[in-house]
Amino acid sequence: MQDKGVVTVGVANVYREPSKAVEMVTQAIVGTEVAIWETREDWYYVRLPDLYQGWIEASAVRRYGAGEAPYASEGQVAEVVSLLGLVYLQPSVSAHPPVYTAPLGARLEMQAEEDTWLRVVLPDRAMRWIQKGDVTILPAGTPWPRGTGQDVVDLATRFLGVPYLWGGTTARGIDCSGLAQLAYHLNGVELLRDADMQFSQPGLQSVAREDLQTGDLLFFGESSITHVGIYIDDGQFVHATTHLRPVVQISSLDEPRWTQLFQGARRP
Repeated sequence: MQDKGVVTVGVANVYREPSKAVEMVTQAIVGTEVAIWETREDWYYVRLPDLYQGWIEASAVRRYGAGEAPYASEGQVAEVVSLLGLVYLQPSVSAHPPVYTAPLGARLEMQAEEDTWLRVVLPDRAMRWIQKGDVTILPAGTPWPRGTGQDVVDLATRFLGVPYLWGGTTARGIDCSGLAQLAYHLNGVELLRDADMQFSQPGLQSVAREDLQTGDLLFFGESSITHVGIYIDDGQFVHATTHLRPVVQISSLDEPRWTQLFQGARRP
C-alpha cells in the first residue's frame, strides 16, 4: 500500500528528476494530498490528484500517520479566494511580516474566528492567522460548483499580468495549461495537466472555430499540441505565454501567429 502525505509549504515545485537543477514539471499547493511512490535521499516521487507524477523535496511533504484523516477533510475549512492569501503568526498585519503564502484555491483547516481574522491549522500542524477577506468558509469536502464559461474567463483574467512560469500553477507564476486547469478546477471541472493531454482528454467536445463560445479551450502547435488558451469572445482569448511579453495576456485568434498555430478547440 502506498504511503500518502500532504504538501506543507505554500507552493512546492515538482521536478522531472530528484534535483533542483532539472526541469520543473508542475507545482503542488499547500494542502494537496500526494501518493508517495518512492523515496530517494531527500526526495519523494509522488503522484498528484490530477495523476501527474514527479519528484518533490521531502521537506515539503508531511507523511500521514497510520489511520490519520486527510488534511482539511473534517469540520470547516477556509478556502483562499484571493490570488494569494498572506498568513501571519498573529492576527495583525503590522506586528510582523507574513510568514506564509497560500495560493488561490488552497483549503486550510479552520480553528477559530477573531474579529476580521481566522485562526487556521496548517498541514505541518502549526497554528497561524489569515484575514477573513482572503477566504471563504466552507464545510470540508464541499465540491467546487460547476461554473459557466464566463465564470471560467472571469477567473482566468484575474491572472492578467502574472509572470509566465514553465510548470507554474499559481499567481506567483503560471503556464498555459496550468492557467486552464486552475480556471476550470475552481469551476468544478477537472482537466489534465498538460495542453496535449487536455486536447485529447475524454469527455471534452470538439468545437469548430465558427462555433466557439466563451470558456472554450483553444489549442495551438506546429507538429503537436504545445499551447492552450481560453476563449473570451469576438476572437479574443486569455493565456499564459512567452510571446512578446512573458505574462498572462489577451490575444486575438486573428493575429497571424495564432491563426497559423491554431489546431482546434474543445468544450469541457
